[in-house]
Amino acid sequence: MKRIIIVLLVSLGLMSLSPVKRTEYPIPPKTKKSLFYIQRNLNRNTIVYDANFDKNGFLDEENPVDVYWIRYEEQGQRMELRTVEKWYAYGVKCNKIEAKKNQYDVKLVADEDREFKLIQTAPYKAVIYTKINNKSSQLGHLYIFADNTGYWPKVKYIELFGKNAGTGKAVYEKINY
Repeated sequence: MKRIIIVLLVSLGLMSLSPVKRTEYPIPPKTKKSLFYIQRNLNRNTIVYDANFDKNGFLDEENPVDVYWIRYEEQGQRMELRTVEKWYAYGVKCNKIEAKKNQYDVKLVADEDREFKLIQTAPYKAVIYTKINNKSSQLGHLYIFADNTGYWPKVKYIELFGKNAGTGKAVYEKINY
């Protein structure tokens, strides 16, 4: 997630300088395509990760994950990621798992060490799994807290929220930097 710092700097002109209270964050609408989302302390704009399906309801092999902003600080409209955001912060790299039908290894470009698995569970339905507190979990969302008081924004911590893949119980992990 260290690369997020670069994008935070690039995006400073678009961000509020006063942090947002956690209770003021809107939750993106849940759809059949929803995988997870990222919220940040710098403003209410949210990065959304959706499954991308073909006309038959199968994951699009060329582009199985659609990543975009919901610009809550404006009119709540969808906005595509900028190129620098795709390359260094919020973009994904997806590799089809050849031995498994409709499964992909997914890497967030900001943290290529963390493993994510995109698995289609039914037509037009997919989920993303990762380890949260060493438990296989369906990822719900991430929260990134960055200190914006210096010359360079610095990620202080990231929180992961999801549910245990086996029990369905809520799981949480905080990663300090």
